[in-house]
Amino acid sequence: MEGRPLPQQAPDMQWAYERLARLGGWKDTKRTGRACVEVLWEGWFRLQTILEGYELAMSLNHEDLCSRDRLMQAFII
Repeated sequence: MEGRPLPQQAPDMQWAYERLARLGGWKDTKRTGRACVEVLWEGWFRLQTILEGYELAMSLNHEDLCSRDRLMQAFII
């Protein structure tokens, strides 16, 4: 994602609907273009899990790693 330019227009609702459905496991094998509510919920929960993991990774910044090193040094000395 880094280095890619932002799109000129925001994605529409159809794009968001299809991406949530795909996260939930929908493959549109019947070519109806419709996902069931359960699949959309599964996609929504999976997106939430991905975002929580991202937020957790961002919260473990360099300062936390430095303080952990200081803690290890305190035990060694």
